[in-house]
Amino acid sequence: MSDLTTHDLFPVFDARRVKAPDLKGLDAYVNGVVGFVKNRRPVLKKIMAEAARIEAMEPEIHNLSSSAFRQAVAEMRDLARLNKLKGDALDRGMAIVREGAFRGKGLRPYPVQIMGALAMTQGAIAEMATGEGKTLTASLAASLWGWGGKPVHVITVNDYLVSRDAEEMRPVYDMLGVSVGHVTHETDSGDRPNQYRRDVVYITSKELVADFLRDQIAMGTLRNATQTSIGQMMRAGQGAARVTVPGLFRVIVDEADSLLIDEAVTPLIISNSPQSEPNSEIYRQADALAQAMELNKDFTIDRTVRSADLTERGKHALYTLSSDSGFWKGERRREELVTQALVARHCFIRDEQYLVTPDQKVQIIDEFTGRVMADRSWRHGLHQAIEVKEDVPVTADKENLARLSFQRFFRQYPIMGGMTGTAWEANSELWQIYQRPVIRIPTNKPCIREMLPTQMFDTTAEKYDAVVTLALELNEKQIPVLIGTRSVLASDEVSKRLAAAGRVHRVLNAAQNEQEAAIVAEAGTPGKITVATNMAGRGTDIKLSKGVADLGGLFVLSTEPHGSYRVDRQLYGRAARQGDPGRAQLFVSAEDDLFLRHAAHIRKYWRKIGPDRLIKIAQARAERIARFNRKQVLKADDWMDQSIPF
Repeated sequence: MSDLTTHDLFPVFDARRVKAPDLKGLDAYVNGVVGFVKNRRPVLKKIMAEAARIEAMEPEIHNLSSSAFRQAVAEMRDLARLNKLKGDALDRGMAIVREGAFRGKGLRPYPVQIMGALAMTQGAIAEMATGEGKTLTASLAASLWGWGGKPVHVITVNDYLVSRDAEEMRPVYDMLGVSVGHVTHETDSGDRPNQYRRDVVYITSKELVADFLRDQIAMGTLRNATQTSIGQMMRAGQGAARVTVPGLFRVIVDEADSLLIDEAVTPLIISNSPQSEPNSEIYRQADALAQAMELNKDFTIDRTVRSADLTERGKHALYTLSSDSGFWKGERRREELVTQALVARHCFIRDEQYLVTPDQKVQIIDEFTGRVMADRSWRHGLHQAIEVKEDVPVTADKENLARLSFQRFFRQYPIMGGMTGTAWEANSELWQIYQRPVIRIPTNKPCIREMLPTQMFDTTAEKYDAVVTLALELNEKQIPVLIGTRSVLASDEVSKRLAAAGRVHRVLNAAQNEQEAAIVAEAGTPGKITVATNMAGRGTDIKLSKGVADLGGLFVLSTEPHGSYRVDRQLYGRAARQGDPGRAQLFVSAEDDLFLRHAAHIRKYWRKIGPDRLIKIAQARAERIARFNRKQVLKADDWMDQSIPF
């Protein structure tokens, strides 16, 4: 009996189907069971065997002359374009790609990186720990796919990483005869079509979806590849010149859990905006009315879902306070505007959910990544309500030209692979939405991270005092410390306390640029204290300087639990990469946002319940609500797919 190939690993897994079937009742239950089984099949040993066979080819491939290697690459490319890169040929193709990485960059991929690439090429989400070399792993899978002649999109989290990864991996792609391009916000519109037509294209999801939507607007109501092709033929080539994105074929999604799950519910909207806001005075009047109302008498607040509800007394008061003519005569209109003003004042906090720039603009902070989303705004008057609250110029209501959620967009790819450090907790949802299983790839070296007991306090002030005290103690011993915070406000608070203690430190507040990556990269040097919002510097390894391992490695100090344990695990993963020593510890208080929103009635009993159990209860509720919201967005997407044109 012959050895199993990668294709044998998924005998009933359709690597080409990304969009989940529209199932209900028993069919949906059976599909869920199938996903449960596929996520737990013992496939790891088979992938290991495949990687071992690929490694066994190393002596032969490594001894090829330059001309013989180029010939081998050409043969693999021809097979890929004929869709014959399968079985033994696929093994040899991956061995050649591995050698290309060595000849191009001097990097010889570890067996676990080969395993991750094999998992992705079969349409799975590869869970690989922080520091395991996902950038190189993605280039292996992208090269195999790139030989096929259709653009492969590699999605990463920000423009800096797009440019960095494309340029760092370019020598590998050049060695393998694969053209590589990248698109950032700064890429000229005239150059974009050229970049998109490369074999491998690095890009952020925001830029890709925006360009895709602009194409759809330009072409009318065209919705899929077949309609696009027909439309281009009917336009006698004119349509082709207008299309920026030539098609959606294969995609590799970095930080897949964040993009496909956490951020998937936020639609990207193409809109136009008038220069002035004719209704700015109305928003100010709504804010004044909101301030005149009394909490728990005229209105109630639900901070769990950030909503406000008017009581009967509040509705009557609003009717009495507002003018009985003109705009305010409409009951629904005035109640919606005042409700948004109440939500803005009571549920959104400056430097947590948003910040105000020096040029007086309100910018949203992504609560999952801690990054600023400079070109996004809240809808239905909420953004304007916050601008009035902060006494900055009120921007105009935007007219939506096109809208597309990331869930709906990524389900249009016929073939998808992905990678992330934390996907397992979301494996059922990734299957239900995208029909992608999760494969947990082992670490190259055993992880020796030490998780210290959770510390909990009654108040936020007590918590921050303890955080800073520990940071100072570690700093005295020259142990590098990474202090993770959930918000800009929290990072500023920690920074103030460190400054008061006279300690030099660096602060990262969602900068999303090269400086951010450089600061994070230095976080492993002796005596360094780095304060970072959530996932600042994500995608950049923290390497330990000489002697730091002897001190116990990097100490990750988390100052607040997140709504999902996956995000906590991402932060802890910054310590103890690639077999290095490292420690992590979580500090919480009963006043933390997670408990206020999802465990308000039991948080005061934390001593009896225990900090870890309380966190699990609150996170479970937060994740249930988040899953429900994502499910509603998915239903809306499916309805739009079936009921209305693009």
